This record gives sequence, C-alpha cells and structure tokens, in this order.
Amino acid sequence: MENGSSKTTIESFLQNSETKELFAEIDYKLKDGVHIQQEGRQIDLYNYIVENEESLKLYYKELFKVDLSSGGEYPDKYYYLNFNDPHNRGNIRRDHRHYLKNEHVIIGFIIYEIIYIQKEIDLNSISELKRKMRIDYEDIKPGIYRLIGKSKNKNPSKLNDEAIDREIKSALVEFQKIGWVKINEDEFELLPAFDRFINFYEKEILSRDEIFKELK
Repeated sequence: MENGSSKTTIESFLQNSETKELFAEIDYKLKDGVHIQQEGRQIDLYNYIVENEESLKLYYKELFKVDLSSGGEYPDKYYYLNFNDPHNRGNIRRDHRHYLKNEHVIIGFIIYEIIYIQKEIDLNSISELKRKMRIDYEDIKPGIYRLIGKSKNKNPSKLNDEAIDREIKSALVEFQKIGWVKINEDEFELLPAFDRFINFYEKEILSRDEIFKELK
C-alpha cells in the first residue's frame, strides 16, 4: 500500500496518530491468539489494523516470523496471527499462544452441528445448550468424561452431568477469550471469527460422526 509516493515500511504504522493509544493493546491481543473484528470494544482496534494492515503485516513477518492473517468478508472480516504453519511456528513465546483442550474442541463441534447443521440459529442460551447436550448427545458423554478426566487427572467414572455443564461454560469462556463468542450472563452469541474454528477444524468437522462414535 502506498500513500502518494511514500512506500509502506515496517515502521509506517508508527506514524499513525492512534499508535500510542491502540497498538500495545492490539499487539498483546494478537500475540495471545485473540481474533480482532468489528465487535464492541474491538471496533477501534479493527479500524486501526485496517488502516495499517500492510505495515503491520511486515512488522509481524519480519520481526516475529508469523503472518498477520484475516478471514471473512466485510463486515464480518477479522484479523489474527497465524501460528499454524507447520514449517514456521514463529518466534513468539509458546506461553502467549492459545491452545484448546480436546473436550472444548468437541463442544465446539456440537455447537457447530446444532447451529449450522440443525439450523437452530436462535439458540443463544447457555442453559439450553447444556440441556440439549445432556439429552441429544447422551451417547457420547462417556467419551467426554474420559477427556475431562484426562485433562483434570480425575477418574471419569466419578464425573457426571455437572462436570459437562461446567466444561460447556468453560469452553465458551475460552472461546470468548479469543474472540469467537460473546457471553452475557446466560446468553452466548457466535461472532464472525467463529468462522476460524470451522475453517481450522474443517476435516474433523466433516468427519465428526466418526469422532462422536469413538466417544461412545
């Protein structure tokens, strides 16, 4: 991107009048795996990235060896740092990256199936999500108990529906941290960046019936 005869450089974003106010917050969020989109308090951060996109791409590529990537189309576009190149994990410390537990990924698959496949697009109640999982996914609960037990070093036979209820809320909280959902008390809303979950786990989502069978 060029402005008149000036050429975009790594340092170009420093010339933006909002850099002092916004860049540090953006940098911390991106390095922590947060997806930035036109949502709530992120709108100013999103607009800043749009204005300085090419310079910021150079900054993260040259200094940290990771790509500033985007997904979706306006107005659902979102930005994130892509740590998933198997040949180049970048040099941002691993403790800054966000890793989902296996049981949270399974819960994500179930949310996807309910909302995108069963078309229950009005589902926004955490309590109702818990109820549906207890009833409609009864047969895979043993596998989820095993995942929770392994994650928390507990005996799966001692777990019950309350453990799954807690894990559903825990999964949604983790999704909220990285900008995939928004939570307001008992309500949740999928944000545009949930598209990243779908794209990243595309192969697993397509074979989720087999994965569910393994959990029985």
